[in-house]
Amino acid sequence: MSETPSIHNTASDRDPSVWEIYWPRNSAVHRDAIYVASFPEIMYFWPTIIALFLCAILQAAGVPSGGVGWFFVIVFSLNLLVLVQDFDQKKFLILLLLVAVGILGIWIVNLYGFTFIQSIAAWIIGFSPAFSTDAYLLLGVIMLALFSWGCATPLFSYWRLEQNEFIHYTQPVGKDMSISRLGCTIYKDVPDIFECILSGGGGSLVIRRDNQIIATIPHIPFLGLRMNQIEHMLSETRVIVDKER
Repeated sequence: MSETPSIHNTASDRDPSVWEIYWPRNSAVHRDAIYVASFPEIMYFWPTIIALFLCAILQAAGVPSGGVGWFFVIVFSLNLLVLVQDFDQKKFLILLLLVAVGILGIWIVNLYGFTFIQSIAAWIIGFSPAFSTDAYLLLGVIMLALFSWGCATPLFSYWRLEQNEFIHYTQPVGKDMSISRLGCTIYKDVPDIFECILSGGGGSLVIRRDNQIIATIPHIPFLGLRMNQIEHMLSETRVIVDKER
């Protein structure tokens, strides 16, 4: 990657803020440095948290508890897929093919008049999972507290990516590790499609040197929105001009 000299005055819209670990500010503006952080996996469970409070509202409004319970069970079960296994692009396609084959198999079985699948489906539908409104609210508050705690921890362990070095900060210690950018390449990795979707195009940032992985920063939300800034920042050499001279 060729480096382009860039001479500029210091501007407020290019000054980085550690709060950008949550959301990349001014993604169209090239930055002097970029903050990223690894988030705990609890951040992927925001659909379950929303479902808990929504179920409490629906049930309090008079919606049958069985239907509300099924809604929560389905959302929570799908959300758990992020913990079962990392579905990269290949495994995700295989999963979709298996689902398609399963649906086709069920259709063929029903076409030939076999009724055991219908019996199994009727047995499953016969369940009526029900939780009290208080249970939904209590679980929702607990998970929201854990979610908030998990989202606060990256403020104490984050990375500052600069043109010449990549610095890891651990508070309150401060600078914990510094990696020289010389000879390094940095790229985005998506180890799990479900994690990518639930984190707004997130993924892992991998730093390599001489075909060896120097550092990996996993579970970065909205990483896709940051890559343009990261690639542009690392492709230029900056010279700061002092206006007072």
